[in-house]
Amino acid sequence: MEAMKILQLTNKPPYPARDGGSIATLSLAVGLAKEGHSVTVLAMNTSKHFVEPPPPEPGRAGAPYPDLPLTIRMVPVDTRIQWHQALGNLLFSQLPYNGQRFLSSDYRQLLRHLLSEEPFDVIILENLYTFLYLTDIEELSHSTIIMRAHNVEHEIWERTAAGSTGLKRWYLSLLSKRIKRFELSLINRYDALVPITDRDAAHFQQFGNTKPVHVLQTGIDPAPLLSDSCSDHLSVAHLGALDWIPNQEGIRWFIQEVWPIILREFPETRFHLAGRNAPEEFAREMHAAGIEFHGEIDDADDFIQSHALFIVPLFSGSGMRIKLLQYLAAGRAVVATPIGAEGIPVTPGRELLLAETASEFASRILELLRSRKHCQEIGKNAATFVKQKYNNQTLIRDFTRFVIKLTDGATDHTLD
Repeated sequence: MEAMKILQLTNKPPYPARDGGSIATLSLAVGLAKEGHSVTVLAMNTSKHFVEPPPPEPGRAGAPYPDLPLTIRMVPVDTRIQWHQALGNLLFSQLPYNGQRFLSSDYRQLLRHLLSEEPFDVIILENLYTFLYLTDIEELSHSTIIMRAHNVEHEIWERTAAGSTGLKRWYLSLLSKRIKRFELSLINRYDALVPITDRDAAHFQQFGNTKPVHVLQTGIDPAPLLSDSCSDHLSVAHLGALDWIPNQEGIRWFIQEVWPIILREFPETRFHLAGRNAPEEFAREMHAAGIEFHGEIDDADDFIQSHALFIVPLFSGSGMRIKLLQYLAAGRAVVATPIGAEGIPVTPGRELLLAETASEFASRILELLRSRKHCQEIGKNAATFVKQKYNNQTLIRDFTRFVIKLTDGATDHTLD
């Protein structure tokens, strides 16, 4: 298999991988490099996910993955919300403000430099808003362009708007319509579509995609399974980005509607919440709720291994829950809403438990708290499921074969 030169564009730092989006980007980059392909990641070092200092260039002390043909370059991009810009965008632009914040002359300049200096076989655009630079790519490159869709972006905002009220609902509805218009305008402006879930692939087909499709779910390296994964099965936990509105809404719902039911039967149970970038108001709310609020933690794996039972109470969002995959890989028992488990083809009742209402959610958790054996069985099934279906290098090899066929012109236009 001939090695390819691949450029990967992303609108957030992939390293260190701290959330689902960065994990998805980095797992692909590392996996491709392990297969012998030369990978350059050009990332926006955004205000929200800023990495200081950024990783050193290859060949320098402390550079990540020194033994792999992988280069990670980051460009600082100020994505902070500026209210005067937001107002101007609302009144005079059709571009969603979410996208406008990712326009950067510095990022464009470095991208154009890379395209002028080095011919890439393939350019992978991670996330919707890297397509803001598609014109530059088309002008300077003849590379095969792949759209890697982490989710159906406008669906996240439609669902969030539906759960809001008043002026917030009006604005989020307007925003979701603009995002949808932008998202649909990109259909077929690439050579291949690579969504993360089968569900998202079906949506893009409905939107009019006619290009070759390969579903590439995010793979992970199997985590070591503790001999007794439910030794502390009276702890309930959640780990996720706390600046993400769907996570905030789900946690509030859980604390207000579900947690009191749990405490009536198991008052000694503790709920541990961890995650980065919690807004001050949300953090104060969590401290006042009487739970164990950890904020940002140093080691996500250690946190996951320290608790037996995890929850994913999501009612909006789209795509695949990478954190859920990490819970399952580590053999944790999980209770999730249907949207929380979306994109991962688990069998409810075997690899995790599903619930929609507060009473159902509490009942599923109580099942696990009452039976350590049941908790262990669910965790064991979960770890086996991930090991069989989500080995990263296996997924990357399948993707690589798809890309090689694509560049050779041999790929058809059906789901691969």
